[in-house]
Amino acid sequence: MFSWMDNKPDHPMHNAAEARRLLGELPKGEPLKALAEVTDWLNSFKGTPGFQLEHRIAVAMLLDEAGQPRHAELLRRYLDEPHLQDFQGMRQWHAMHAFAKAQAETYAVCVAEYHQAKPSVEIRERMPVLYVRLLRAVAAQMKLEFMRYLDVEPGVWGELYRHYLFAESEQCADRMVIAYPAQVIHTSPQRELLRALALYLSSPGTLAPNQIEVSFRIAGRMVSFFEFSPEPDLTRPYFIDLAHPVEPGYAGSDPQLTPEMRFFGMNRAIPRLTEIVHQNEQGMLDEERRFGNEFTPDGKLTVLKHLMQHWGELHLHRHQERRGISSEIEVVHGFKSVSKLVAHIELDHVVGLSAEEVGMLEERDSVGLSGVEENYTSENWLVQDMSNNGLGALMPQAAGGWVKIGMVCGLKGKQSSLWWVGMIRRLKTDAPGKVHAGIEILTKKPLAVWLRALGKGVETTSNWETSSGSFEYDYLPVILLPDEHNAYLNATMLMESGSFVRDAIFEVMMGEKSRNIKLTEILAEGDDYEQVRFEWLGAE
Repeated sequence: MFSWMDNKPDHPMHNAAEARRLLGELPKGEPLKALAEVTDWLNSFKGTPGFQLEHRIAVAMLLDEAGQPRHAELLRRYLDEPHLQDFQGMRQWHAMHAFAKAQAETYAVCVAEYHQAKPSVEIRERMPVLYVRLLRAVAAQMKLEFMRYLDVEPGVWGELYRHYLFAESEQCADRMVIAYPAQVIHTSPQRELLRALALYLSSPGTLAPNQIEVSFRIAGRMVSFFEFSPEPDLTRPYFIDLAHPVEPGYAGSDPQLTPEMRFFGMNRAIPRLTEIVHQNEQGMLDEERRFGNEFTPDGKLTVLKHLMQHWGELHLHRHQERRGISSEIEVVHGFKSVSKLVAHIELDHVVGLSAEEVGMLEERDSVGLSGVEENYTSENWLVQDMSNNGLGALMPQAAGGWVKIGMVCGLKGKQSSLWWVGMIRRLKTDAPGKVHAGIEILTKKPLAVWLRALGKGVETTSNWETSSGSFEYDYLPVILLPDEHNAYLNATMLMESGSFVRDAIFEVMMGEKSRNIKLTEILAEGDDYEQVRFEWLGAE
C-alpha cells in the first residue's frame, strides 16, 4: 500500500522485468491452466492505474506473447473435438474466448492512455503493432463465437471500428508491420480489419470449426487482394460505417455517403483462389501448405471453393420456402452407420460374384450390407421446419455430441421404414444455449453398393483386402446418391475417407445392371467420408 513512495503502480508486474519473471512461473505442459493465469494477469493489470505508458505497453505485449502459444495449443485441441455440448470443449472455448477478450481490453487501455499522454517518438512507432494486435484479438473473439455458432457480441463491432478509426487518425492504418516476433508475414491495422470482415462474409454458420480456422488463415493470406476505400465501386460492394457499430452491409447501386463509411470487397482475390484450387487439383503447393499442415489438402480445397463462392457473389439465399412443422425424426451419424441402414443391393443377386466372395463381403463388419439390420444407436430430434431438400431441427441437450458442419447423417421419420441421407449444413446456438441444425437432404433414395476396382488406383485400395488375401479384386463400399430426379445418370457417391483416387476405374456391383465408372472429382469431405463425382463408362 506504500507503492506511491517509490512511484511504482500497485501491481506485481510493475515493469517488464517483473512481468518476465512472473510469466516464467506459468505451469508447464498445462495450456488450459497457463492461459487462465495469463488471462487473470491481463484482467488485473488492465485495471491497475499509475503505469507509465511505456511500461503499460511493454507489459501488455509480454502478457499477450506469453498467452499466444498456450492459446494455439488449446485451439488445436479444441478443433480436434469441437463438440458443441461437450464439457471439456466448453472449458477450452471459454478459456480462449476470455483470453482474446482480455487481450483486446488491455490494449484498449493502452490506446486510451496513449491519447491522454504526450507520447515519445518511440511509443508512436510501436502503435501500429499495438493496433494490429488489438484488432486481431477482437477478430479472434469473433472467430471463436462463430465456432460455437453464436451471434457476434454487439461490442465486437464497436471495438473493431473504433480502434481502426484511431489507427486512421494516427495515419498508420496501412502501416505494414510484423505482429509478433516469431512471425514473418507483414500486416497492418487495415488488413486485420478486412480479415475480420471477410470472415464474417464467408458464411461461417455453414462451416465446421476447423474450416472457420482455415478460412481465417486464408483471409490473412489473401487480404492483399481485398479492396478498401471511402469511395464505392463495383469491386467494393460491401460497406461499414465506422460511426455505427453494426455488421457490414451491401452498398447497393446508389449509397448515401457519410465521412465514416468505408467500402470493401474480396472480388480481386477470386482469380488467385481459382489459381490455387487448380494447382492443388494437379498437385500440392507450398502456398497451400501455409494454410496449416494440420488440415488435410482436400479439406483446404473444400474451404477454398467455399470462399470463392461467398467472396465472389452477393446475397446467397435458400431457393426453397420452408414450412413450419413439429415432428420427431430418428438420426444416426457417420458413413458406416448410415451405410448399414439405407437400402442396398443384395449381394447374392450380383452377377459375377462367387459364393466365397459374397460370404467374405458380408462378414466385413466395418459396413454391413448383408441385408440384416444391425444394432445401432440413434437420437430423436425435433423437426421445426422443412422444405423439399432440407429441414431444420432442434437438438436435445443430452444428444448431438458428434454434431459438426459437414457430418453425414441418416434420417428416418417415426412412421417410415426408409432412411434418407442428409448432411449438417448450418448450426445456430440461441441465447438459452439450444442448438439448431439445418440439414440438407442429399437424397431420399440412397443405395448402398459395392465397387470392384478394375483400373488405376487399385494399389490404394489394398486395405479392403481380407486377411487371407484370397480376393481376386479389391472392393469398396459406397452409398450412391441419385440426382434430383432420383436417377443415377448424374448421381454422386459417398466413399469412406481416403478412398478417392482421380481416374480410378471401378465396376458398380448392381446385380445384372453392373456398369463401370471412373472417379473424377471430390465435391466435399468430412471426418469419415468423401463425396465424389464420377462418370459412367460405356453404353447403358
